[in-house]
Amino acid sequence: MAAINGVMMQYFHWYIDPNLILWNEVKSKAQELADVGFTAMWLPPAYKGIGGTYDVGYGVYDMYDLGEFDQKGTVRTKYGDRQQYLDAIQALHNVGIDVYADGVLNHRMGADGTEIVKATPFSKDDRIHPKGGMRNIKGYTHFPFPGRQKKYSDFEWHWWHFDAVDYDDYSKEQNTIYLFEGKSFDDYVALEKGNFAYLMGADVDFQSKEVRDE
Repeated sequence: MAAINGVMMQYFHWYIDPNLILWNEVKSKAQELADVGFTAMWLPPAYKGIGGTYDVGYGVYDMYDLGEFDQKGTVRTKYGDRQQYLDAIQALHNVGIDVYADGVLNHRMGADGTEIVKATPFSKDDRIHPKGGMRNIKGYTHFPFPGRQKKYSDFEWHWWHFDAVDYDDYSKEQNTIYLFEGKSFDDYVALEKGNFAYLMGADVDFQSKEVRDE
């Protein structure tokens, strides 16, 4: 357990070379980090992102794939594979350093398939006033994760697990957010752009019990 007045280091940044296996570097420097006084490490998102080995972890695809399955063109993530990640964590724990894992729960990206859903279009710069009527769109909202083959979880994401998306494969219109039928933007958020509940990708609906259970 780290000291109460410990020192945490953020051990990643946006421009890490994808050819570097960050997890191996963390493991090799664990003792050095402890010796200079660090008591905790903040590690980057370890799961598979839409960009494969180039994804820093915020283009969330599969949170169960820590670099174990051939998805998005790669087995490893930007930072290495699952075993290398676990080895890095163990090395830090062995020298008394706590580990904090970064993660993004807000959205999913890089769906495996599309679904047709009714949605109302809004400008990205105005989430208060619709810029058209409700219509059918083709959204990237189906995530069966075929490369993982249901290991760890058999949950499949569908459009009803999300609030909105920012792309319609029918119209291919740009700068538009599509709010799904029966859904609403969250309250008590920043008023930037009218309502800043939507950020990117397929916006996860945490009002859904299925989502919360997963």
